[in-house]
Amino acid sequence: MTAQPHEHHRRSPARIRASLRDDRSPRAIRAALPAEDLDAFDREYREALRRAGDELDLTPLHDCVESWWRQAVLKADPVAYANMVEQAEDLQRRAEGGEPVGGVPWDDAFEARLRRRTEAGE
Repeated sequence: MTAQPHEHHRRSPARIRASLRDDRSPRAIRAALPAEDLDAFDREYREALRRAGDELDLTPLHDCVESWWRQAVLKADPVAYANMVEQAEDLQRRAEGGEPVGGVPWDDAFEARLRRRTEAGE
């Protein structure tokens, strides 16, 4: 990849996210990622390209780009991202310790979503 990683202190999180809304290309995504993610992005992107070519199916490539786009959006604000990860880890520890943490079980949320989509005729 030739795109250079962007430096988070040069652009605000809002500008980074706005640029990613306008351009979801692998080059734009890579440019928005923190430096520590570049090797993993390159490796996964190349693997998705290989699989897409081998399988004659672009799904692996689309899935890879979508996944990394989401990560770039989330990591545009390193402080907010670190806080989110910390909160998720805390909830996980509490749940594993048997403490009620609130929320809706995944199966219940999925069933409710499916029911809404069915009722809407989707």
